[in-house]
Amino acid sequence: VTADTKGPYVVSSSGSLRDLILPAVTLAFAMSAKYTRQVRTAVLEELKQDYVIGARARGIKEWRILWLNVFPNALLPLITMLGLSLGNLLGGTAVVEVIFTYPGLGNLAVSAITTYDYPLVQGYVLWIALIYMAVNLAVDLAYHRLDPRLRKEGPA
Repeated sequence: VTADTKGPYVVSSSGSLRDLILPAVTLAFAMSAKYTRQVRTAVLEELKQDYVIGARARGIKEWRILWLNVFPNALLPLITMLGLSLGNLLGGTAVVEVIFTYPGLGNLAVSAITTYDYPLVQGYVLWIALIYMAVNLAVDLAYHRLDPRLRKEGPA
């Protein structure tokens, strides 16, 4: 990866998939322990529910209980966690782009901060806020789709 001399914001890269491996692993590694712990907790909590005990008593196969009953119910807290962790991921992306000299909006924002380019910094913050709001909207819509208790049947 070499820096281009056309301006303070331009950095060039080969653009190959191989260049994405280490930055992606760096971003994913920090969050993997949190997600693993959350998945384990959610699944263990669902396995203690009465409907699981009843399904086992009726002789339903364990894989069927896990994949058709436990997993969809354990998925709801994970969707919330995924939406909330996007803020960490967006902030971490800027740092990773600078460390690996990868061209992107994060690297552009850090360069704008160091050169006191306030309009560009404001635009970056606005763009990240819009992405964060869109992801939270998607999480809310996914919740309404996956959790039947949140669906409205209509006027009563």
